[in-house]
This record gives sequence, structure tokens and C-alpha cells, in this order.
Amino acid sequence: MKKTVVTYSLAAITAGGLLHAGTTYAEDGPVSVSGNVALSTDYVFRYISQTLEEPSISGGFDLAFGETGLYAGTWASNVDFGDDANIEVDFYGGWATEFGNGLGFDVGIIDYEYFDDNNNPNILEIYAGLSYSIASATFYYGVDNELGQGGGTDNYWWLEGALEYDFGPAALTGTVGRFESDDFNDEYVGWSVGVSTAALGLGFDLTYYDTDSDGEALFGKDIAGDRVVFTVSKEL
Repeated sequence: MKKTVVTYSLAAITAGGLLHAGTTYAEDGPVSVSGNVALSTDYVFRYISQTLEEPSISGGFDLAFGETGLYAGTWASNVDFGDDANIEVDFYGGWATEFGNGLGFDVGIIDYEYFDDNNNPNILEIYAGLSYSIASATFYYGVDNELGQGGGTDNYWWLEGALEYDFGPAALTGTVGRFESDDFNDEYVGWSVGVSTAALGLGFDLTYYDTDSDGEALFGKDIAGDRVVFTVSKEL
């Protein structure tokens, strides 16, 4: 997130997990609707702060189309990259299923939109993920953006794996991800470990994030270092 078009917008795509993760879908009826809202001490996406290490408020709505496995949704959060952009709105859709042997598959597309700043190009990604038992892995590929040098499309990918283990009323989650790009020379690896639980109708999450990059070369700011983020969420 340097003060340039290219590196600045890239921070929004290189920092944790599927946007619709944590939302539950009702199985009754042809179309079900669910929602979520959250308050966090920082908006960290793929291990990089999107709010200059300041608090965030976010929320989204999801549609699940019966037993077809098709889903669609939108999610929004405040952002702060040091210029006029202050809102990120994402739109996504896909198909997810679980086979008889317990292997799960998820494929879809995400559109990242940024508002109040004409210098931040929108970003389109496709993704595919596999899950089995407590393990999952998802591959993301940027297919349409203007993040490359000279305003061209930057061919980047992000691969992230996760383990989630439930114990009693809480869950322990660990992740590791790697970013690589044709146009940027600061490829990095990030990781996290967190614990989450539910009480009083709310969700609580405490997660530690870190990377092998301080963010200076890729983003122009020290926003990729280690941090602890606390989130309170509510499913609607």
C-alpha cells in the first residue's frame, strides 16, 4: 500500500480466508438468507492490515439456493489505505458440495469494489478449495485487475491452507498462506493462529497474525508485521 495506484490496491487482495466463512445457511426452503455483522480491532485480509491497524466494522448477507450448493453474497467493511478510499464492498458467488467420503469442494468468483477513490482499481478473483475433516486448502487467482506495472493486469495467486479443531465450546484455527505475483518482487508467506467461541448470542475470536515481510517493499507501510486482532460478531 504505497502511495501509488499499483501497490496501494494490492494490499486489499493480499491479506485471510473466504469472505463468506463463518456464515451459516438454513437448509429449509428453496432460497435461504443469512447475515452477519462484526466489530474488529483491525481489518486483516491475507495477513495485511486494511485499516492502517485501526478498528473496523463489517457485515454481509448471503443467499443459499436450496440443496443445489449454489450460493451468492455481498460483504462490506471500512478501509483505510492512506488516501480517499474508505469503503470496500465485495460480491461473490459459487458452488459448494460435499461428497460421500467427506471431501468438500468449493469453487467461485469474488469481485472486490473500492469506493471514494478513483485510483484504486477493482479486482476480480476466481477460487477453488478442498476440505476434509479438520483441514482445508483454497487457491485464488487474480483474473481482472489493473495492479500491474503501467496499469496492466497483474497475474498473481494466493494459496492458503487451514486447520480447525473444535474442543468443547471453542475452536482452535491455524492458517498459512503464500502470495506470488508476476509484477511484484516481495512474495510473502503469512500465518495465523486463533481461538473462537460463542456466548450470549455473540461470536468471539482472538487471532494472532504474522508474515515474513514487514510490508515496506510491497506496500510502503509497516502493515504486515505481527498483530493480535479481537473480533466480536453476530449472525443475523
